[in-house]
Amino acid sequence: MSNDHTQETQHLQQVYEELSQARETYQAAIDEVSTTGKSVLEQFGGDTKLNFDSYSDNLETFAMMEMKNREIDQLNIQNATAAKQLEKVERLLKVPYFGKIDVTFLDTDDDRDVFYIGMNDFTNLDGDSRIYDWRSPIASLFYNNVLGDSSYLVNKTEIPVALNLKRQLIIEEDRLINFFDTSLAIQDDILLHSLEADSSQYMKDITTTIQQEQNEIIRDERHPLLLVNGIAGSGKTSAIMQRIAYLLYNHRTQITADDILLLSPNSTFIDYISQVLPNLGERNPLNLTLLQFLKFTFREKKPIESEAAYFNRITAEQVNSQQKVIQSQAFTTFIQSFDDPTLIQQSLFQPILFKRKPIFSAELIFNLYQETPNTLSIRDRLSATKEKLSSLWNRYLIKQSKSKKMIDQMQDLTEAEQLRYFDMIFTEDDEEQLTEFALQRLQKKYRKVADVIADTSWFDQWLLFEALYQQYTRVPYKRTSSAYTADEVVSLLLIKDKYIEDLSNRQMAFILVDEVQDYTEAQILLLLKLFPQANFTLAGDENQAIFNTSISFMELKELLSASSRSVTSYQLLNSYRSSKEITQLFQTLVTNHEKLKIVSIRKDGEKPKFIPCENQDTYLETLTSLLASLSPEEATVIITKTGIEAEELEQQLIKENITIKAQILSIDMAKGLEFDNVIIHDPSTVRYGTTEREKKILYTAISRGMKQVFLPYVRELSELLKNK
Repeated sequence: MSNDHTQETQHLQQVYEELSQARETYQAAIDEVSTTGKSVLEQFGGDTKLNFDSYSDNLETFAMMEMKNREIDQLNIQNATAAKQLEKVERLLKVPYFGKIDVTFLDTDDDRDVFYIGMNDFTNLDGDSRIYDWRSPIASLFYNNVLGDSSYLVNKTEIPVALNLKRQLIIEEDRLINFFDTSLAIQDDILLHSLEADSSQYMKDITTTIQQEQNEIIRDERHPLLLVNGIAGSGKTSAIMQRIAYLLYNHRTQITADDILLLSPNSTFIDYISQVLPNLGERNPLNLTLLQFLKFTFREKKPIESEAAYFNRITAEQVNSQQKVIQSQAFTTFIQSFDDPTLIQQSLFQPILFKRKPIFSAELIFNLYQETPNTLSIRDRLSATKEKLSSLWNRYLIKQSKSKKMIDQMQDLTEAEQLRYFDMIFTEDDEEQLTEFALQRLQKKYRKVADVIADTSWFDQWLLFEALYQQYTRVPYKRTSSAYTADEVVSLLLIKDKYIEDLSNRQMAFILVDEVQDYTEAQILLLLKLFPQANFTLAGDENQAIFNTSISFMELKELLSASSRSVTSYQLLNSYRSSKEITQLFQTLVTNHEKLKIVSIRKDGEKPKFIPCENQDTYLETLTSLLASLSPEEATVIITKTGIEAEELEQQLIKENITIKAQILSIDMAKGLEFDNVIIHDPSTVRYGTTEREKKILYTAISRGMKQVFLPYVRELSELLKNK
């Protein structure tokens, strides 16, 4: 056994013993806090008598209660701290660390030190740092740098060093399985071992195998806008998730998970990535689909299209002209810049009703609007109108509360009714008190009127949208469904922000968008408008732009650059997901493949299998045989072109009494996911033509596969796949 192996084994044993001691100490602290807490509560509820007999007794009792509450709060803090440390130690006991660097600090008289890199940091009970978090500044040397002179940043200060050794270790609990010294990249053996693991229900973190190009994205804090264009399986989403963990660590005194928003392509994908951050000891941020985000932000009672309707619409072959208009940057800019006061007519105002009876007529509200100074913006004039309405309504309620009718009503209330309405019994001869309670009663009765005034629903945003659309296009807008589409909601939110109230959120620190190529220009501009101070990371693959909402990365960069904020782009060309043979197949479908040199990292595997079938019956038999031949331990999916095809295929298989040992997903639901085995549903000339969009659908579907891809087809194979 080598000397290095002996030293590493001894070091691991020592660290593992210290971790075990820390676990016992933290668990004992938690148990002690629990025992002490129970004792305090028993004293509080048993031995202590609460005395409210006199004013001095009240003070003494309240002081005692406050003291006990503080004691309980202190115990809760101690318990939370110990529990957090215990959780970290429990995680490290599974794999204490995975990296080691030997560093000479060039600015401190050649001081030399060794650092072990792990999932989290660990300081032993004597206060010695034993493991450094992978997100710490010193750990960047492990991921980024070659041996020799180098540097790393601490609080924007460059620390010059000489990197003498970079070692990767494979560890399971207290056992050293193997280690590798490397001068450049993460060792292929470890990376391939990680990549060759079967797919699972949830995405795994890539902490131990982060590559240099991914690490640059994870740690980039110089640019407020990051644009990541990566081929399928290049680790875009993994880098995004690790970036969130890095940001939460690096800014832990300024932000929490509540200050980060992650936008994912669909609800299936949200579930798929849900375990990455918890496994790293971090809480998941708010993670929404675009549609969920729009519903959350819109906050109107009117219906918005369902996820199924949304995907049916954006996967349609044709897009009508008005949808193209409201998705465009030009129309969005028009909304944000248009400020002609003559556009605001009485027809845009709605009466305020209570039980179908008018409280304020549309004419009266419009007159109040016209009384506001025309030097103000439309938004400020509408805000002033709201204040006038609120003032008129409050004066009306005060006047009503003083009327003989309301005073009599208050006097006629039984004691039980007084307690129910006001939580107290009042004196009948105190008219001022009766008036005050009458006002409370009226405010409660007419609270919906106050709500309507406050939310500006007396001003019809939809009619303003139609007016702006007609002003822009010179033709009227025609609704295609009773529910608002996502594109219509985007326009309405832009209108609300411009003309009614400021919707910007200045608290959100980081916005991360996955599958950004599926966003419209209007949607991107809305996000920039709503989060003016947030840093954005936008990742996608323009070869997977399979929806009619897609935007090119060139257009996207121009859009972001127009915001006058620094933009930087990253391109990821290494394929980590699929075998070499699968990668070679989907590379032929890349729309600009002559410009991209995709590198497959995985070892050789099975060639994709094209299986001709004479007819539909033969096809179903082939499908049945395929499903039966694949291991149930591996994740298998059948990917269809559309949601309707997925439903039809499932019904066919059920009708034929064929056991379905795989998921059946339409391409819009399969995006972003990965599977051991992928079956492309009938890529024949009947289902696939030769358009760029169909080429991208096949690219996206094939690139979901890790180990094997099967392409059974009826009669004639699609032209896009011939000679492959």
